[in-house]
Amino acid sequence: AYIGKTNEWESALLTAGVSASFYETYEEANEANVVEFLSFSAVNPSSIKNCIENARLNSRSVRTALTSEMWDTINGAWIELQELWSKGTASREELAKFLRFVQETSLRFDGSAYRTMLRNDAFWFSRLGLHLERADNTARILDVKYHVLLPQGEQVGGLIDYYQWGALLRSVGAFRAYRRVYHDTVYPWRIAELLDTTGLAPFAD
Repeated sequence: AYIGKTNEWESALLTAGVSASFYETYEEANEANVVEFLSFSAVNPSSIKNCIENARLNSRSVRTALTSEMWDTINGAWIELQELWSKGTASREELAKFLRFVQETSLRFDGSAYRTMLRNDAFWFSRLGLHLERADNTARILDVKYHVLLPQGEQVGGLIDYYQWGALLRSVGAFRAYRRVYHDTVYPWRIAELLDTTGLAPFAD
C-alpha cells in the first residue's frame, strides 16, 4: 500500500522518524528544507547540530568517565560544526563536505571509545547502546526502502529495485563490503545481515 506514494526526500524524513514534526515547520519536503531540518534545525531534537551539541553537553557532565581522546573528538566536532553551520549547505559540494564531516566524526568517536575505554560496565553499556541504535536504524532504512521507494508498477527484484538497494548500501559505505561477502545480486535480507548481524559498521568502504 505504501509503494510509490512518496519521494526520496520524504523517505529521508521517514527513515529518521521525524516526518510529522517536519510538516509542522515546512510545507514541502524538498532538498533544501529536508537538508536544513535534518542537519541544523533547532526545532528538530534529532538534527545533527542538536545531537552534537547535546553530546558535548552530556560529555561535560560525565567528563571523568570519558577518555581524553573521546572528549577531544566530541569537542573538536562541536568547534568544527560552528564553522560548517555558518557556511551552510547551499551547494552540493558544501553538503558533501558536511556529510563527510559527520561520517568522519562518527568513526573517530567510535574508534576512540573502542580503543581507549576501560573494559568496565560503562564500556559495555555504551556498546549495547551502539548496537541497539544500529539495529533500529537498519530496520528503519530497510522498511522505508521496501515499502516506500520503489515506484508503483515497478517489479520487486527488477532493475530499478536493484539500483535502489545498491544506492542504499553506498549511502552507508557498505556496497563493496556486500559484494566481497556475497558475490551476487543485492537482497534485502542479506543487507540486514551485513549491516547488523555481522557487526560491519556503516561507512566501512
